[in-house]
Amino acid sequence: MKEAKHKMHKPHFIHDIRIGIGDMCKITGVTGRQLRYWEERGYIKSLADEKNSARKYSWEMLYKVGSIKAFIDEGYTLAKAVEKSELREKEMAIIRKFMATNMHRVKITDEELLYGQIDLGKCEGKKIYGVVDEAGSHLVFGEE
Repeated sequence: MKEAKHKMHKPHFIHDIRIGIGDMCKITGVTGRQLRYWEERGYIKSLADEKNSARKYSWEMLYKVGSIKAFIDEGYTLAKAVEKSELREKEMAIIRKFMATNMHRVKITDEELLYGQIDLGKCEGKKIYGVVDEAGSHLVFGEE
C-alpha cells in the first residue's frame, strides 16, 4: 500500500486576516510614521479599502514588515533591509515548494524538545532523512 503524501498549505483564512495600523505597530515595533513612509516608497502595501479609513494590512505584510524591521535592527539600511526581506520571501517560497513535493512523513522523536526525522525520499537507492536533534539539523542517509 502506498503512503499518502501530505501537502503543506496555508490555512485558507490567512488571506482574510486584516491588521490595523495600530496593531501592526504594536506587533512589529515599527511606528505608524515608518509604515506610511515605507508604503509611500513602495516597500509595503496596505489593503485597498474605503477612502479615508484607517490603513489595514494583510498577514503577508505583517511578515514582511517584521522581516524588514529585523534586518534594520541588525544594522542594514532600509533599502538593503527591504532587499534582504524580499530575497528571504523568495527563499521561503522555494523551501515551501520543495517540502510540499518531497516531504513524505515526519516522525516526532521528542515532543517536548521538538526533535524529529523528516522522510525526504530516496536518492541513488538510499533513504534521505532530515533530522532535528540535540546535534542540530542535519541529513542522514540510510538503507531502504
